[in-house]
This record gives sequence, structure tokens and C-alpha cells, in this order.
Amino acid sequence: MPTKFDPANIDLLLGKGRLDTHRLLSVIPVLPHHVVADIGCGPGYFTVPLAKFLFDGKVYALDVQKEMIEAAKERVASIRLSNVEFVESEEKKVPLEDGSLDGALLAFVLQEADNPRTLLKEALRCLRTTGWLAVLEWQKKTMDEGPPLTQRIDEQKMMDMAAELGLRFTARRDIDGKQYLLLLRK
Repeated sequence: MPTKFDPANIDLLLGKGRLDTHRLLSVIPVLPHHVVADIGCGPGYFTVPLAKFLFDGKVYALDVQKEMIEAAKERVASIRLSNVEFVESEEKKVPLEDGSLDGALLAFVLQEADNPRTLLKEALRCLRTTGWLAVLEWQKKTMDEGPPLTQRIDEQKMMDMAAELGLRFTARRDIDGKQYLLLLRK
């Protein structure tokens, strides 16, 4: 069974040397008026830049761990963003309406899910007809950082899983040789 990130180590998720969030936003098809979910938001590392970019839109910040939601709330409140709604999620059910999202970001969350396919299917259910998914995960190769190798999802396996659910592959990006980004459309 995959392990969840230990909330006691939240500082690691917010530390220097993490991904450049502005670069990430530049390659996903997000527009300032979109409604986007940050599924598995953790302490809000991606939620904050998404909310700043979505000045005429909205971010749903979802996580299964209360400690992560609380940490994200503190970050958002400290900079007075008003377009973020926090939702405690379940692993097998994303508590959002069908077709309510323009897009969703799943950053390093599928490899922690008991059933990644179910979570991906739930994200798909929440997308509008023209919706997009951005899936960010660790490469399945040995390295000193990141989750255990056995927990990582191979890029081709992720693409196959998405295709089985009816998602269309639109782009792939390598992130510094350690992570990959897949852009998918409904």
C-alpha cells in the first residue's frame, strides 16, 4: 500500500529547490478565468501560484489530510487570496460536481493513492467537456530524493491508464530529469 507524505515534514514540500511553479503554469492550458482543482494540494505549493494566476477564476484545494489543508489555508490567508476554496477530500471520491472544472492539477498525488486509476477517473468526472488534466509525477528510476521506487508510476503506465479512461494525450514534459508532466484532455 502506498504511503502518504508525513505532514510533520511539510517544510520539505515548501523548501527551496522545488519546481518552478511559474514555469509549470506556463506549460499547462490554464486561463485566468478557469475553475481549477489542485487535487492533493498538500501545503499549497501549487495552490498559491494557481490562485494568483486565476485572478478571475477559482481554485479548489483538495487533500485527504487535514494537516495539509490547514497548512494550505494558512499560506493562502497570509497573502489574502480570496479565490480558493478548501475541501477535505476522500481518496476514492472527489467531492466536486460533475463537469464543474476547466482543469485539474494532480501533482505527486497519484503515486500516493491506493488506487490511482480511481482517483484519475474521479478527476475526469469533474472536468467540463473541454477540460484538461496536468499530471506531475516522479520518474520511475532510482534517485536520492522522492518517494520509494516501488511507489512511483512509470510514465508509459500512466499514459496507458489515462488512455483506458478516455483521456487524450496532448503533451509531455520532462522536469529536470526527475519528474514528468503529462497534459491530458477530456
